[in-house]
Amino acid sequence: MTPRLRLLDRTVCLLLGLALVAIALLAFDWRYGVVGTYADAFSTTAAVDVVESSWWPWAFAAGALVLALLALSWLVAHLRRPGPGSERLDASDPTGRLEVDLRSAASAVAERFAELAPVAHARGTTEQRGRHALLVVHGHVDPAADADALAEATATCTREVAAAFPDDDVRFRVVLESPRRRRLGGGDDRVRVR
Repeated sequence: MTPRLRLLDRTVCLLLGLALVAIALLAFDWRYGVVGTYADAFSTTAAVDVVESSWWPWAFAAGALVLALLALSWLVAHLRRPGPGSERLDASDPTGRLEVDLRSAASAVAERFAELAPVAHARGTTEQRGRHALLVVHGHVDPAADADALAEATATCTREVAAAFPDDDVRFRVVLESPRRRRLGGGDDRVRVR
């Protein structure tokens, strides 16, 4: 998610949340009269007339359709898109185009990281960050893991990715989570470490 979209999300959610809280408090106070009395200030006669009119079902359906389309576009904008599948190499020239399959490279780096580091369930994915492709390894840290071993494995894989892509268009990142522990409720307790 881009920083601009994240800021828009937070602003809209904050404003929508504040508006809903204000409406809920006003409705509660209107019903129970905790702060003031609104019997004379608010009348539902006009609302009842509108709801009973012949055009109301059509207007309500159109409004619902517009809101549904807005909600759908909002959800589509927030879908996690798969990272890039390939990257064109600088060695490409007019005689041929050289590309690397980034998803396969991410899987290979994840396997390599799992060999070097005390992690379980390592898997590789790709992301696009600006003009750079990113190979991301996700894994769960072994309960008996040594921090030095994790750091050394990360440094080794970073050097190997840098050597494989010397033009610096492909970078490497590791995302580790705590080991999966069984709780009394049957769930797992996770702490995200970057």
